[in-house]
Amino acid sequence: MFSSQILILATIGVVASQTCKFQKSAVKANWKIENGALQIQYQNNRITNNQWTAIGFGPGMSNLNVIVFMVQNGQVTTRTGRTTGYGPPVFDNQNNINVSMANHSGSTLNALVSVPLNFNGMNVQNCQTWNFVQSGPINNGQMGVHTSRPDQVNNVCASQCR
Repeated sequence: MFSSQILILATIGVVASQTCKFQKSAVKANWKIENGALQIQYQNNRITNNQWTAIGFGPGMSNLNVIVFMVQNGQVTTRTGRTTGYGPPVFDNQNNINVSMANHSGSTLNALVSVPLNFNGMNVQNCQTWNFVQSGPINNGQMGVHTSRPDQVNNVCASQCR
């Protein structure tokens, strides 16, 4: 009986410690599985005009699925795509997410997006590394290199966030 109590406590501990949010520097995000999609609430409070911020799914720069939030002329554009190495992503012809809300006021970007559970061939419910890019410049409509190293959160298991 004692060993089953330990197992139950260990299981409770794993569920209780599940990462369903991120906050560092200017970026704050939380996520959950809802209505058959991954819903992400995203905020960056240090984004100005002609800058971008992003979330990438995967372990390294060479093969990430990304959601990019770009602020140009005071408007937020949300794009999805995939990285092929160190450089800007190749954007999808059509966004693979549903944007419920995206706005920019002062230096704060707020967005609420729903990502299909199969996002560009990747099951976003699976445990994996998420990358949060604080910011990068947009020059002549083109994404420039991010200005700091992306913050990585390992072993994000979105299926446990409800």
